[in-house]
Amino acid sequence: MQEPQSEGEEVKLIFELLDADHSGKIDVEELKHVLLGLSSWTEKEVEGLIEEFDKNKDGELSIVEFWSWVNGHDGRSTEMYRPALLDMAVAENKRKVSETEERLAVFHEKRAAEEAKAAKEAQRQAEREQGLILSRDAFVKAKMEAGFSKAVAEELYRKCDQDKDGEVNHQDIGWLVSDNLATLDQVKATYQKGIQKEAEEISWSEDWKAEVGKLLKRRGFKEEEEGLKYHATSASGESIELKEILKDKTATLDSKHFPISLHMQASNVTVVDCDDKGLGQLVETFLAWDKDGDGTVSSEELKDVLQQVNPKFTEVTLNKMMGEIDVNGDGVIDLQEFVSWLSGENLKKKKMKKKAKEEQDAKISFTLHRKRADEAKDLKKADQFMSAMAKDVKEFCLSKKIEFSCGTLNPGSNANCSACGGRHSWVCHGCGFVSFFRNCVNDCDGYGWSCINGKCPKKKCGCKKKPDFWQRSGFTSTIQRISLDLEHLVLSAQSST
Repeated sequence: MQEPQSEGEEVKLIFELLDADHSGKIDVEELKHVLLGLSSWTEKEVEGLIEEFDKNKDGELSIVEFWSWVNGHDGRSTEMYRPALLDMAVAENKRKVSETEERLAVFHEKRAAEEAKAAKEAQRQAEREQGLILSRDAFVKAKMEAGFSKAVAEELYRKCDQDKDGEVNHQDIGWLVSDNLATLDQVKATYQKGIQKEAEEISWSEDWKAEVGKLLKRRGFKEEEEGLKYHATSASGESIELKEILKDKTATLDSKHFPISLHMQASNVTVVDCDDKGLGQLVETFLAWDKDGDGTVSSEELKDVLQQVNPKFTEVTLNKMMGEIDVNGDGVIDLQEFVSWLSGENLKKKKMKKKAKEEQDAKISFTLHRKRADEAKDLKKADQFMSAMAKDVKEFCLSKKIEFSCGTLNPGSNANCSACGGRHSWVCHGCGFVSFFRNCVNDCDGYGWSCINGKCPKKKCGCKKKPDFWQRSGFTSTIQRISLDLEHLVLSAQSST
């Protein structure tokens, strides 16, 4: 109600103005609070008013008693106070109405916001259930299942979650893919990040430096060599050391002095450049691709990986990538082909030198074997694993022309063979390498071992060769075999019995 429309409404508004505590009655203090504000009233007059119109003598005015006074039923004039009281009452009522409307507006606005938020959350929940929205953990897990390292997966997530709300949707992922994983070169470079050492630890190849130099020359720079210090010099004589560029294969020279960008294919990374962490990630990536654990990546498995990386990749992309990696054309990717592809070694054009290949294969074999050995320990299948791997020892000895006289599997880390009582030549089942010394050539400790010879057979023995030779060529199984998962390894050993 804004303006009163009748005498009754007027009285009601004035009564509500005076009844400050909303008790339904007006006491003397409430009357004084308002009436003394009008210049024509004194405290004595207010007290006299109460005494005169308080018919039931309870010290307060009811609505009926108040009605008699404010409307002048005793014949007296009310012009001295009634209009002023009515104006005050109307103004106070308008204030209350306005205040109520404001509160209602705030309430409705808040409620609308809450409903919109709830609707948005319901939609997001539905999208989560459909796999269209991923949490940080789910996103990182999915990328790691595609073979990316945890660090790379987390880096991709940071790029993806632009609003920092802890989730990414299909649109965020679409932008990420279009910027970072749109081509096979970008995919390869992203995988390579997971196996590289820190930039300052890598010795970039002369080929890479030469490629950088070519690009700089095309952009108007000159490349010079001063001992081992490379730098680029602009026409104005300003320079920047190439070693600073080479630390980051995607370095951008975007200052006012060097307004050019180096958007080049990622530098090749050889296995020998990898530290243990990087090499472990290289193996983990291959195993993540090899979903069925048979030691190879089929076309279907590669297709699944590419769909996880970039759902827009087509059959054409799949065939192109398969053709790049599957060098021998047998329709599957083995670990050595995978390593060659990721490290940039083109097996179709050149072969690695023997020693370099031995070092590469040894590091891969060691990493894979250790992973399988630790996995077998965790699954309480160490005995089965060691028994399976021990079957390769005799064939290895024949290939290396080493006498094989014992062959006893010692599942514990006991110092001497439980059968022959000695320990001269033996195979560590922590790494799969042969040793001719008391300690494993790879410093394994706490793993079982297979005895080859309890004592030196003199002629047919490898103890005269240095430990680094056996670190390169002393793996007693094969990469193809150790690429199998634990279940396949055990089954293959049982089937060959």
